[in-house]
Amino acid sequence: MSRLVLTDRRARNAGLLTCARCGCSITAERKKGRYTYYRCTGFHGSCGNAYIREERLSLLLGDVVQRVQIPAEIAEWISERLRDDDQMAEQARQKATAQLTKRRNEIRTKLDRGYEDYLDAKISEAFWSRKSGEWESELVTIEADLGRQAQPISASQMKGEKILELAKQAGFLYKSQSTAEQRRLLDTVLSNCTYDRGTLCPTYNMPFDLLSQGNETGRMAGPTGLEPATSGVTGRRSNQLNYSPAWANLKVKSLK
Repeated sequence: MSRLVLTDRRARNAGLLTCARCGCSITAERKKGRYTYYRCTGFHGSCGNAYIREERLSLLLGDVVQRVQIPAEIAEWISERLRDDDQMAEQARQKATAQLTKRRNEIRTKLDRGYEDYLDAKISEAFWSRKSGEWESELVTIEADLGRQAQPISASQMKGEKILELAKQAGFLYKSQSTAEQRRLLDTVLSNCTYDRGTLCPTYNMPFDLLSQGNETGRMAGPTGLEPATSGVTGRRSNQLNYSPAWANLKVKSLK
């Protein structure tokens, strides 16, 4: 029976997997004109890895995507933290911009006055050259710092919100979308994925690795689930989820 190795354009999961046994690519081929199987290319010789039907592989990949899906309440908690952190960062950006602008104006004033003093022979040419050079150099540094401060923080928040929105419904999206959109979702979530005789071992892109880790450990909330907490600012009591460090550090590590 002849084999037909499919091209990347025709095989929905081509180029997505590598062989866990020998490190070669997992390629697709069609049998009997209608069934698609995936197998190790065997470029380094036979490694003993097994074929897998495309339908079975799609189910396994759906499980891989499901591992990064998080409950809505956790996504909302992280989203609130994103907004709070970005608000503080934006305030710090505005404060730094104001300080830099003030210093720039002060130096420009010094340059104007120094030049007038030089013209009026109140200071020597050597002194004017030295001080004006120092001030001009500081102005260059300040302008560069102002350029770095020019972009608002909102872009990073938007990125984080999109990731969280995807994570809230990752499993549903994979099951309900077209094969092309499924592949796009897999490319977004996965950095690499190895296959070994019916088992997938995914390596997730950040921050999906942390989402998977939180789900795997089952430590999204503490042993008591909801625990009462008192606000140090308002004095009001509220119910607060006791999240594990993996969830608490999610934004700091990856969402910005």
